[in-house]
Amino acid sequence: MSPTYYTARDFQAFDSIGYLIKRCGTLMTAFAEAAFAAQPVSFTQWIALMQLCRSSPMSATELSDCMGHDMGALTRVIDALEHGGLVRRERSRSDRRSVEIALTDAGRLQVEKSTELVVAMLNRLLEPFSRQEFEAMRTLLQRLLLRLQSHVDELPQSRDTGGVARTPARRGKRSRGPR
Repeated sequence: MSPTYYTARDFQAFDSIGYLIKRCGTLMTAFAEAAFAAQPVSFTQWIALMQLCRSSPMSATELSDCMGHDMGALTRVIDALEHGGLVRRERSRSDRRSVEIALTDAGRLQVEKSTELVVAMLNRLLEPFSRQEFEAMRTLLQRLLLRLQSHVDELPQSRDTGGVARTPARRGKRSRGPR
C-alpha cells in the first residue's frame, strides 16, 4: 500500500508541497528579475535564450511548452530578443509554412554572460544548505518533476494550453464571477 502523506482532516494548504514549490518558484523569479534589472535582457528573456541554446531552432509552441510561458507573452519576449539581435525568426526546414526561432551568435554570447549572474544568484540562495542537502533537494525535485511529467503525458492534450492538459472545467475563457 502506498504511504499517505496528507489527510483531509489535517491538511494545511500552506504546508502542501504544491504550494511550497509554487511559492518558491514565484519568489525565485522575482529575485532573479531584480538581479537582471541592470542587464540587457530580463530573466524571462534569458530563460528563452537558454532553451534555445539547448535546442535551436524551435517553434514558438515548443519554446512556450519548455518555458511554461503563455504564447501571447512569449511573442513579446521573442519580439524584444529579435529586436536586440539575439534571436531570429526563420522558416522551418521541415515545413516551410512554419516559423522557428533560432539563437544568434550574439544570443549565445548573452547566455554565457548572464549565466554567471544566475550562478551567483543561485549560490547565494543556497548558502544555508550543505552540499549533501543541496544534492538531496535537487535529486528529490528531479524525481518529482519526472513523476509529474509522466502524469501530464497521460492526460489528453489541449491546443489552447500549449500542450499541457487542463481539466474541461478550465478550458476556454475564465469566468470573472458576478458583475
